[in-house]
Amino acid sequence: MERKRVLRKEVNEIDSTKGLPEELFLEISTLIPIPNVDLFILDDLGRVLLTRRDDVFFGKGWHLPGGCIRFKETMLERVRKTALSELGCSVRMDEEPLTIKDVIIKNNRKELTNQNLRAHQLSVLYRCYVVDANDKLQHMIKNNEAGWFKRIPKDILAVHDVYRDVFEKYHLL
Repeated sequence: MERKRVLRKEVNEIDSTKGLPEELFLEISTLIPIPNVDLFILDDLGRVLLTRRDDVFFGKGWHLPGGCIRFKETMLERVRKTALSELGCSVRMDEEPLTIKDVIIKNNRKELTNQNLRAHQLSVLYRCYVVDANDKLQHMIKNNEAGWFKRIPKDILAVHDVYRDVFEKYHLL
């Protein structure tokens, strides 16, 4: 019973609206699916905006910008905040998601001893449009950390295979 009180006190000190401490977030990710949004950002030429990623959870390659939904935060709020934090720009988005996918990663990530870390997401894909292309995004494009693609590159992260139907619909494959 004493441990429960200590744990409750520790949990009560966390401002979950700002995200969880990394260690706690990873621990939780081994127990329940993590809800997240992904941004399918298109320009007037029908190109999709991708950014580079390199981590032990999803690997190295191009990916759709995205972020985990925080407590008491709407999905649309997370889309806006993800665009600002990852790209430094504002986006407008369709009110309804393009699709919702149940993403379960297989146990083949050699870098991880615990294969359950971040292995199950509920991913909600929103079609978005850049409102203001600012210096941060331009810098990322110049440094090959982001780019506009007419076709999905071969080295897109495997986790995005779930969006193959969307990529086909928008003639990106």
